[in-house]
Amino acid sequence: MSWDYCCRGENSTYKLVVGRSKLVTGPYVDKDGKYLNEGGGSLVIEGNKNWYGVGHNSVFTFDGKDYTFMHGYDANDNGIPKLIVKEIKWAEGWYQL
Repeated sequence: MSWDYCCRGENSTYKLVVGRSKLVTGPYVDKDGKYLNEGGGSLVIEGNKNWYGVGHNSVFTFDGKDYTFMHGYDANDNGIPKLIVKEIKWAEGWYQL
């Protein structure tokens, strides 16, 4: 899920966190077992000196590889919002970039 403040350019704090559940209806927990609806969520990616407010993602599979598509504000281009595409790596059933 995307969490925090979006759409504020360089002041965006958006980030991508994940959880999982045995049932689509939940409950969802992070790697430490904390419920997402109680503030949990294992961090996948967040803004840094190159990108502000990374989030609002979708996941697709092409040719057997999983990718995440998200937006972020390019710190090296006056904070202009851009599409970011990254291949997903999996570790012990958890999504990593």
